[in-house]
Amino acid sequence: MKSKLTLLSTVLLTALLLSFTIKNEIGQCYISFKTSTNLTVAGPDRLPETSEKVRTVKTDNGEVEVTRIDGYRVLYYNDKKAPFVNLKVELSESKAYDKDKKNSLDNLKFLNSHSQNMESKDLIELDFNGYKVYGFSRATIETGSTLGTFVMFPGNGVTVYFYFNNMKPEYRNFENVDDYKKQRDRFMDEYTKHLKTCEAKR
Repeated sequence: MKSKLTLLSTVLLTALLLSFTIKNEIGQCYISFKTSTNLTVAGPDRLPETSEKVRTVKTDNGEVEVTRIDGYRVLYYNDKKAPFVNLKVELSESKAYDKDKKNSLDNLKFLNSHSQNMESKDLIELDFNGYKVYGFSRATIETGSTLGTFVMFPGNGVTVYFYFNNMKPEYRNFENVDDYKKQRDRFMDEYTKHLKTCEAKR
């Protein structure tokens, strides 16, 4: 009986210690993708510590808050030295993650419904290597500074944003909207494949 109590105490103590030592963070896997086809990566820029820990976004129900206690930006340039992909990885407060996910999706729905020449009236849902990605995209490359905005929630408080930039014709790495969509999807496929492989090695 005494040995069982000792074992139980050890298990409880271990669980308690883990609850204090394990914390959500942005792992290197999220910001170490360097093998995108035909794109060159710039080093990650970390969000300054003085940045606001909460940002406000618009939804159909008014403005809501999304927490952001840490974050990185990684730019991917085409062969004309123009940034095609703006990747942002942000960390939510642990208790706010579920609410942040909902608010982020509601914000995308709002932006999509209040924009013109969009690919779909509803959010696009894509699956890459076991990760689900949500977002919206333009149906033409002739308008807008951003052609597509997508978001992914891999867990542990982390949110990944993909922004696909439009450019002047002389700086583009795509010929038409179908070519853009092909390169857009290829980037997210390669990124999530890297993420899955990287996480498996940890």
